[in-house]
Amino acid sequence: MPLTRIEESLLVAAYFRGGSPSEQVWSSTSDQVLTLSLYFTQDISHDDCSSRFANRPYLGRVYVKNGELNKQIETRYQVLIDLIQKRPDLIEGGGDLRRPADPTYTACRLTEEGCHLAHDLIASFPPTPDFPNWPDRRASPE
Repeated sequence: MPLTRIEESLLVAAYFRGGSPSEQVWSSTSDQVLTLSLYFTQDISHDDCSSRFANRPYLGRVYVKNGELNKQIETRYQVLIDLIQKRPDLIEGGGDLRRPADPTYTACRLTEEGCHLAHDLIASFPPTPDFPNWPDRRASPE
């Protein structure tokens, strides 16, 4: 079953911002994966992506008034949830993904198979911006 470009961008973003398949403890990463995925699909600019990761409390751009999710994040989050449910061979989720409270409380990580696929996909996306205050979990494969 072929993946859409947005699904591919989520896998690549999960490679850089998601947890490792070997980690025992889940940490919240979905909001970071969604933000980087939006950059990969050119829905946000390089500068916007960089500024969102400039400081740890970057979450202001994930929400709009009254704690509602930004529409871009909300839409991309549903794609991530669907991808986790239909492709558990590639990506798995942590947290309440059936009735998610919000992406800042859920996590995702690639499986070993997902990591291999992400390696193949990385070259088809722009390089990640440099996040000096919050570096990626993994470097680009050589």
